[in-house]
Amino acid sequence: MSRPKRVHIGDRFWRVHKTRVPADRDGDCNWELGRIRVRSSLRGIDLMRVLIHELLHARLWDLDESVVTEFGEVVSAVLDAEGFRQADDHEDY
Repeated sequence: MSRPKRVHIGDRFWRVHKTRVPADRDGDCNWELGRIRVRSSLRGIDLMRVLIHELLHARLWDLDESVVTEFGEVVSAVLDAEGFRQADDHEDY
């Protein structure tokens, strides 16, 4: 598990970290706790897709799940096509 990172989204701070999550998901966003979790085994485009998805939930909590899913998939695919990659020596995420 990683040490939580603090990010400012909207009008509040959120803790974002890689950890264990329930088997039926790759991440989650808990509004009451101000916490975003992503599956610790995710890497590359899958990690990017889940982070975008959960960050979007944190900022625009009332969006339909299908919109959040589509946006996360599109943005991560575009960034991947443009060459954005997770650095091997970067430990933040």
